[in-house]
Amino acid sequence: MAIMKNQERNLCVVLPNNTQLNITVGVKGRGQDVINKLSDLLDITELHLFGLSLIKDNQLLFLDLEQKLSMYLPKSWRKNTLKHKVVIHLRVQYFVENANLILNDEACKLYYAEIKSRVLGSMCYDHEGLYFQLAAYALQAELGDYKQGNIDQPQDFFPLWIIQRRGRDFILEHTPALHKEITGMSSSKAARLFIQNAFILNDVPVTIYTLFKGKRKQGGVVLSLASTGLQISEMLNGEQQFLYDLAWSSIHSITFQGRKLEICDDALHGGKVVFYSLSVLHAKHLLQHISNNHRLHLNTKRMAIQCKETNETDTYREMYVTDDMNIEESDDELPPMKFLLANAKNILKDSDITMNSYGLEMSVDEPVEMLVDDPEDVLHLFELLEGESVDDPCTVYNFH
Repeated sequence: MAIMKNQERNLCVVLPNNTQLNITVGVKGRGQDVINKLSDLLDITELHLFGLSLIKDNQLLFLDLEQKLSMYLPKSWRKNTLKHKVVIHLRVQYFVENANLILNDEACKLYYAEIKSRVLGSMCYDHEGLYFQLAAYALQAELGDYKQGNIDQPQDFFPLWIIQRRGRDFILEHTPALHKEITGMSSSKAARLFIQNAFILNDVPVTIYTLFKGKRKQGGVVLSLASTGLQISEMLNGEQQFLYDLAWSSIHSITFQGRKLEICDDALHGGKVVFYSLSVLHAKHLLQHISNNHRLHLNTKRMAIQCKETNETDTYREMYVTDDMNIEESDDELPPMKFLLANAKNILKDSDITMNSYGLEMSVDEPVEMLVDDPEDVLHLFELLEGESVDDPCTVYNFH
């Protein structure tokens, strides 16, 4: 039976390239219905590395695609009494350790767009030379081979701090030489190399979650979810102080009960640490996001190993861009870009050979069914809960 007009609702979906798409979905529609609509509109069948997100309680929250949208959106959306349009975002949810896993070129363009926006906001001061290399890849991906005047707006390709440190004239003088080095490279390969190299910057391939040390939401903690594991920092006097870098291979388990998250890892003091989320809903989705990323890591580990073996004789060395741009051999400098590109092209070629026969499994355990009359009741229950009780279900995700 066709959905009646009064059973449809409007949504505005913002893509990573800032394009806005207005779509309609059934009032009982699920997140997957939105993804399916986007796939049809964009003619992209591979959106499995992306997720639908919104900001709730000042935190980024990825929607469970199997849940009804009404679980996350205002009641007025379901009742069709909204005065303002509802906006959700299509964002990168999974950071792959090999950019060649993004098989579809159109999906890669969206992926690239978000990673580029992250690079423009990145502040890894000890990797200044890498930003110039990334700018060259970005220019090739977006504009093709070098032409005079290609880069006239440095802010479109460099973080503001580099422009302030080096100056516009310096960037316009030296970036073209790097761009010329990759003449003839296809835009899709340049985009993938941009993504691959951008992940060297530790503040790019991460999703940030805010947690607390205590039940009363005291003691701010920043949990960064990366493709390689979890990074934990503490907020002290308004500044972020690094605490732990936990690789997937070292984490034993993560237990979630109510708002409480317990992480067990040999690297932690006493073998475990306990944090509290803003709400049960956030804790639930954080655990799911972590488990999904870990499973993706396991599924793509073989591909990452193959790339590492291909690249094992070439150690990455970054060129620090000096005022005179002289390149001398040292452990702190990057060899001429053409050598890096030759190596990168070999990685792309070798990876493409094996990719077609290697499948990805993105499934996760089905959520426990909750028997309630209305899904909104569950959401309101989550929001009311301020701590864990002995009656709260305990969920454990084991890493080994």
